[in-house]
Amino acid sequence: MKVQKKRSEVSVSTTKSCTQVKEDIPTVPLDQITVKILKLRSFEEIPSLFHIKVVFFDQLLINATIEAIGARETMIDKVIAQGTFNYDPSDYEKMCLFANYPLTVSIQSLRNVENDKSFIDHYASGHSLDDVNLNTSVSSISHEVSCCNVDILPIFVDKKNIRFKKRMEPIKELPLLERKSWETLPLVTIEISATRDQENVLHHKILKQANFMQLTLIASHNMPFTYDNEHSYTAVTKMPISNELNSSIFTFHNGYRKPKRFNFSNFIPNWESLRAEGNCFSKTDIKLFYNYADIQNEDEVNLTHYLKNQFSAHTVTWASFHRTLLLQNLQEWFFKHLRQYSWPFEIHISNDRESYDFAAPLNLFKLLYPGETTVVLAVPLQWTNADLILEKCGCDVLLSSNEKVLTPGTAQKANRVTADVNAHSSAELMQSTGSDGTNAFVMVEVKLWKPLRKIVILPSISNKEINAMLEKMEEGPDKRECGGRGQLDRNWQSTIITAANSLRRVPYYGMTEICAFNRQLSETRTRAEIATSFWQEAAVYVNNNFVVKDYLASAIELEEMLMMAHVALLRVACDTLVGVENRLELESTLRAARQARQMQDPEHAITLFLQAVSQKPLDANLWRELSISLMDINKNWANVCINKSIQLNPRDPITLLCKGSMLLEEDHELAEPFFEAILSFYPYWSTVWVIASAYYIKRGLFEVSDKIMEIVKKIFAEALNEEPYFPRAWDREFGDWWDNTPLLPGMSRYYDAADFLLRIRAISLAEVCTARGLIEAKESAAYFHLLALCCRLKGNIMEALCHTQQGIERYGEINYLRSLEAECYYKLGKRTDAIASFDKAGCCIGAYSILLSISCKEAQRARSTLIDLVRRQPSAYTWMALADDWITRAAVGEGGDGGQTQEQITGRACATACVVQALKWDRRAGHAWALLAKLVESKTQRQHCNRMAEIFS
Repeated sequence: MKVQKKRSEVSVSTTKSCTQVKEDIPTVPLDQITVKILKLRSFEEIPSLFHIKVVFFDQLLINATIEAIGARETMIDKVIAQGTFNYDPSDYEKMCLFANYPLTVSIQSLRNVENDKSFIDHYASGHSLDDVNLNTSVSSISHEVSCCNVDILPIFVDKKNIRFKKRMEPIKELPLLERKSWETLPLVTIEISATRDQENVLHHKILKQANFMQLTLIASHNMPFTYDNEHSYTAVTKMPISNELNSSIFTFHNGYRKPKRFNFSNFIPNWESLRAEGNCFSKTDIKLFYNYADIQNEDEVNLTHYLKNQFSAHTVTWASFHRTLLLQNLQEWFFKHLRQYSWPFEIHISNDRESYDFAAPLNLFKLLYPGETTVVLAVPLQWTNADLILEKCGCDVLLSSNEKVLTPGTAQKANRVTADVNAHSSAELMQSTGSDGTNAFVMVEVKLWKPLRKIVILPSISNKEINAMLEKMEEGPDKRECGGRGQLDRNWQSTIITAANSLRRVPYYGMTEICAFNRQLSETRTRAEIATSFWQEAAVYVNNNFVVKDYLASAIELEEMLMMAHVALLRVACDTLVGVENRLELESTLRAARQARQMQDPEHAITLFLQAVSQKPLDANLWRELSISLMDINKNWANVCINKSIQLNPRDPITLLCKGSMLLEEDHELAEPFFEAILSFYPYWSTVWVIASAYYIKRGLFEVSDKIMEIVKKIFAEALNEEPYFPRAWDREFGDWWDNTPLLPGMSRYYDAADFLLRIRAISLAEVCTARGLIEAKESAAYFHLLALCCRLKGNIMEALCHTQQGIERYGEINYLRSLEAECYYKLGKRTDAIASFDKAGCCIGAYSILLSISCKEAQRARSTLIDLVRRQPSAYTWMALADDWITRAAVGEGGDGGQTQEQITGRACATACVVQALKWDRRAGHAWALLAKLVESKTQRQHCNRMAEIFS
């Protein structure tokens, strides 16, 4: 299938060299390319006239008659022919297509044909080179057309002027006795310059940063039948291009039989864009060369076996390439696409009676490695399967057949065209795609101009530079604060925490030595500490993250652990310098599940968590979140899920805490090993030590609890406190539906532990922590809030309401107490009292409380509140609330637009837009699908209803 190219008058316009016509000034700023023919050497004794044509992108730039200078070289160059054309650099799609075309220069000698006016007119009219009647006899050798192709992509990207000399080769190969020496072929000198409009500076910068991708289709081997002229051999692939889909389909036409003495590893490929347009001469300038050992052969195809001559009859050769520009946004899309999918590639063989379709997903993951620009692949051909292509390549079939396609599922026998195909049975052909019972394969080269990711190589620092740096530092008058390890305590703790987080996920490729990190920390480290490096920190790292007593029995094992910790810290050092962003974007299903749980929609949350778990069954964190969601519905199911999580990751602190809290409800002694494991693995996490203290209080072991609290005070006194970062915020794992209790500095540590325990539904321990907080810090608003939450989460709504009212009586109008009071009234069905409580609360923080309080606000205030909420805490529930508000305010009913006011039409349109946004946040939002089917026109309702039925089936 040929790529359709839109050539608008704005983006591409031409000016002939003979008659310069003054054009109207375009409405958009255009750049201009000027092509100048400076001289032509024909190496003939008597110089003759030549007709010259210069074509780019099917645009005739020069069509003139020039005079050659003969064999003698002249130093003076003058313009003998000139042409220009304008283009729009902001038309990125066309700029991508420009990269796929060369500048084509062709000449025709006019000696001995001055009287042949018809021949000259035929050639000068711009016909294809195939239309010229060539004679290779001696008497008509002067009629031959010579051609050359010039890659002018640099002039569009970053060059302002290029000048080159090119040999003009015959467009068709001459007999051996009539060929000319390379030194005697015509030599043309061309200069190309660019005039760029200053208004296009931004587009010039974008193009200058662009990369390009070149896909060369070499050949396909071991095809199911021998090559013949009755069949049409077509290959199809995608290429990145700047459009709405970020890609477009490109076709390789006219596969041909393997030529004699053709070397698959050393040849000059053709411009496929020229071959597709029927130009005979389409060779490029750069030869493709590779070794068979460099081929990416994941399926271990026996290449040397199939590349022998006896298999040449089953080989189809293309030896051509397509090329496109990769702008910055395309490079990012290309990088993300290759991380998840293979690159699509298909081969189609057809005639008037039948069609054979093959597919070969290209694994281009190697191009994601830093510094990699080229990959040569040998990929087996499979029968085309739409489901397989969608799974591996993330797209539909590129080119579907009009005739019946022979696939592995075809039960009938196919009509064979050649004798080789008749030799195989239908069953054999269904099992394999090759002629010898194995699969055929295709050879492809994919090349980038620049790597997608550069190699990070930091400059080395000599000892002389380090000494000079240290001397300058030691001469300074500033007094350094030292925490015993050569760094400030906080900085050292940050380094250790980062090392623990990055041990399993930071790549080692491209990292460098410790010298650069020493330079960064030279202000807080002494000369001796730099020389001894990180061995002390490594020992502390091992002590904090492993049970050291298990490794002290063998000095070799302990040394191995220290070495591993040393490497982890070095990686952290390089991450600190390079600036790696470790925060990952939330997956859409997980985000929607968390939001559903925080909106008190547990059934929907569990459905989404089950969907997320089915997609990633080995993710221990997903199983834990599913377990916490099930705690409000069925504790037995929650126990099963937390058991699965602890099997996948037995060292996770939250999982251990959840399991210990569940066992506490059954048997206090069974829960003790889990709390001991947390204390052993995380000796500086103060919050879990406080929770362990509450656990031993519940068991009546007060001496153990007091000892734990003494250790906690010592940890804070020595500034060794290490708090794992578990944000209790919106759409995070430990966010929840109630307004957060403000835990101010100086408050009891038991209150913070109680808040954390309530979020994992460990209510029994949370009650103990709340009671201990009352003993230590007396009554406060935070105490009544936490106590009311304990009652509310256990289902005792009246008790929770009593505690909130008591807190309000003693401490006044506090918004988080009022919002909890209003939620309790909602659960009891007292809507009027709930609205009154929300009105007294003034403002709420959590999305759930805000949505509940909308009904007590004025119409204009409710609209502004919802708009602000979709900006700060967007979710499907928020967007649907805004959609319902539009429908309610505009009194929109069912049916079409007939008889509706302008306000109703606007309300319907805004409500539809809100529903679409809600579905982006949650594809399984049933209310959104139902409302969308009601709002759209009747002819599209069936489509949305079918889609809804598929999702919820």
